[in-house]
Amino acid sequence: MSRPELDALLNVLFPFAQQMIQKRGEFFPFGASMASDGEIASVAGDVGEERPESQEVIDVLTEAFRQQAALGEIKAAGICLDARTVPPGQTEKTDAILARLEHQDGEAIDVFLPYRKGLFGKVKYGEVFATAGAPQVFAAGAV
Repeated sequence: MSRPELDALLNVLFPFAQQMIQKRGEFFPFGASMASDGEIASVAGDVGEERPESQEVIDVLTEAFRQQAALGEIKAAGICLDARTVPPGQTEKTDAILARLEHQDGEAIDVFLPYRKGLFGKVKYGEVFATAGAPQVFAAGAV
């Protein structure tokens, strides 16, 4: 079952993103992977620029994870990014931390943590929710 492994990645991704939002008000996309032995590694995507486009960083991370997956080095991966979404029961978009999680068994899930920046740098978080994701790392033909 992949859920505990994806939860373990989420427990690495969300806290770091929250820390960056609190300290800097934003964060660049970053990732984490779980090796075949269960060890989790945090990963930054370096594209050689100080302020790269987020999609460039996401593409670099995705390709690196695909290569590791093809070699059987990882069994799960996640990419965390700042996004805009409409939470369930609401009608307007809000900022959210998005963790795109994938497992070698084919499970892909997008987990959102909505947030709003308030007065004096205070950040208020909403309820976590998830939707089905689109496999990018372990997808057939992706590796």
